[in-house]
Amino acid sequence: MIKAYIKYWKKSFDFQSYSSRSDYWWVFLVNAIIFAILNGIRFFTMIPQVSEVLGKSSSLSQNEMGQKVLDLSLKPTGSLLAVSVIIAIVGLIVLIPNTSLTARRLSDAGMPWWIAIIFGLSAFIVVINSFIHNSFLGNLGLLFNIITLITYILCIFPTKYKEDEEDDSRIYE
Repeated sequence: MIKAYIKYWKKSFDFQSYSSRSDYWWVFLVNAIIFAILNGIRFFTMIPQVSEVLGKSSSLSQNEMGQKVLDLSLKPTGSLLAVSVIIAIVGLIVLIPNTSLTARRLSDAGMPWWIAIIFGLSAFIVVINSFIHNSFLGNLGLLFNIITLITYILCIFPTKYKEDEEDDSRIYE
């Protein structure tokens, strides 16, 4: 796992070579753990602010209280804003390496590498929209999720060797 993650960073801008399934999914797992931890911190940072809103709930209607809690997520302030910015920065930092890893994995599976560019672009738009809250981009959220799902499914496909290659002839280092 560590070897795959080191290789992931070393090949951050390599869109042309190949990547094995195990390298791809180990990196996916590590990044999922990192973002789960960051979002857990975000959740626990939000608890005091939500409890403050709930403490004032006696004077608010149910709709007003729901809107205030929603505003905490959509318009974060203070420590919640700091954690949200850190998550966005980490998301932007891993965007190009993830896109290049996906391009290499798709090439290895015999798929067109440019699908990874669409995948990376949709991920970029999702990160940006978490701050600007554009309704048009928000409505495209389902499309971006479908693009992501299709890309992950394509990355499951096994290696496809070309006619002039033998099985296990590729060097993944």
